[in-house]
Amino acid sequence: MAITFAGTTTQSQNQAHLATVYYDRLALTRLTPQFRFYTIGTKRPIPQGVGKTIQFFRRNVPAYNTSPSAEGVIPAPFTNGTAIISATVEQFSDYMSTSTMIEDTSITNEVDGMIEDLTIRAAGSVDTITRLEIDSNTSQVTDTIGTNLAANDLKKRVFTLLGQNVLPYENTNMIAITHPYAVYDVVVDTTTGGFIDALKYQQGQKVLDGEIGMIASCRLLTSTNVGNDGTAAPNTKYNTYIFGKESFGCVDLTGRGPSDVTDPQKERFKVNVIKGGPSATDPTGEIGTYVSYRFVFAAKTFDKNRFQIPKAKVAIGL
Repeated sequence: MAITFAGTTTQSQNQAHLATVYYDRLALTRLTPQFRFYTIGTKRPIPQGVGKTIQFFRRNVPAYNTSPSAEGVIPAPFTNGTAIISATVEQFSDYMSTSTMIEDTSITNEVDGMIEDLTIRAAGSVDTITRLEIDSNTSQVTDTIGTNLAANDLKKRVFTLLGQNVLPYENTNMIAITHPYAVYDVVVDTTTGGFIDALKYQQGQKVLDGEIGMIASCRLLTSTNVGNDGTAAPNTKYNTYIFGKESFGCVDLTGRGPSDVTDPQKERFKVNVIKGGPSATDPTGEIGTYVSYRFVFAAKTFDKNRFQIPKAKVAIGL
């Protein structure tokens, strides 16, 4: 029986018209952090039309009176002082744009791509601005007991806060934000009363967004957007942040504050999408679309004594 061969194939050198590549229109996912700091900050907005600076106050804790009053003598009135803190909001903005030509010819939606880009950029900016304000309290950044973060480090810091009358967050506990590398060191720590996986919480106990577990009534959230000591690997020390109630605040100008984006893969930052086209500044309509964001915001330390920042080397990721 004769063998039959195909005349024209994809290997034929003279078939120049054949498509050789299929371009997938769906972009692959990116490696983006989880943004935690803005979410757990105490929100205190400024109304529009009253300026850029907000002033907070806190009444001082009065000293206790242990002296008995003399009979028939009216004591002098007691007065108590206050302390003030102020924060000034600033605006942050950015934009991207496309040409009309790329929008008319691109295989993918360029506007959606710009929205995704600015979501990551803006959300990461909010998170980092907040973290840098916390990191500026350098006196709170101290070394751990051992080389790596351990259960006893978190226990020590939690009870240090409690010993300073720091309250936990409402309806919850102290909250910690730490790098996944540091969490590994805690999870493998076999100390009694150590890490409790969130999957093993009692029935009905609410798990916070991004919570992986708890140690000594301190709930652990992970993020790679944490501070470090700037030392090159393998000697880098990563910060772990342990917060009590009202340790830091996030001040937004009402109606102009940033979006609360924790996971930029699933959430979108509030942006403006403005179609271009012929105009006085672009008479030939070369600009296709503008995408922009603008928010007015400030992060402020309310009380540095209400948080602790142990820093430690990590056993993995080097």
